[in-house]
Amino acid sequence: MKQINHTPRTLELLRSKGYLCETVEKWKRFPDYKKGKCRSCGNTPLIGVRVDLFGFADIIALRQERAVSVRIPGGTFQTSSEIVFVQVTSASNHASRRNKILASPEAKLCILAGCSILIQSWRKKDNRWMPMDEWITVDQFCAGLPSSAEEFYKDQARAKLLKRGDPPSRTLPREEDLDNLPF
Repeated sequence: MKQINHTPRTLELLRSKGYLCETVEKWKRFPDYKKGKCRSCGNTPLIGVRVDLFGFADIIALRQERAVSVRIPGGTFQTSSEIVFVQVTSASNHASRRNKILASPEAKLCILAGCSILIQSWRKKDNRWMPMDEWITVDQFCAGLPSSAEEFYKDQARAKLLKRGDPPSRTLPREEDLDNLPF
């Protein structure tokens, strides 16, 4: 079954609503060891994998909401803007994308920073593509996710320590190091 890319539809829809938007996915390339090396040049063929920004965002959309009449140093005015991270998917994958976002500490931190997250899924109805929007709110996230960047990076450091691979029985900490354990 051929996969359909809904990102161009979402970009067109967001632009028609006044957003400045662009895709923020990137391609990572890896050697495909399942295929043999090229007989003439000896190179291993590469496969491409799409990677979302922060693990969940396909598109970033910006829109100026309204001008705020507050003076800042230098005599200029600040403006208020809307920043939206968009996950684009098909209707059949909507729930799995929502679950991925709600388990993501990066997504929670984006919302706490004042950004919005939109899941836009597409389905065909009466031979026309129709979008369905779901806005993610901070109260939907899993319990235990970090609420600040500092907590996020501490959690990342803890996870890195736990991945070291040494069984705890072989590497007992010294008594003076017990106060410095991350957990």
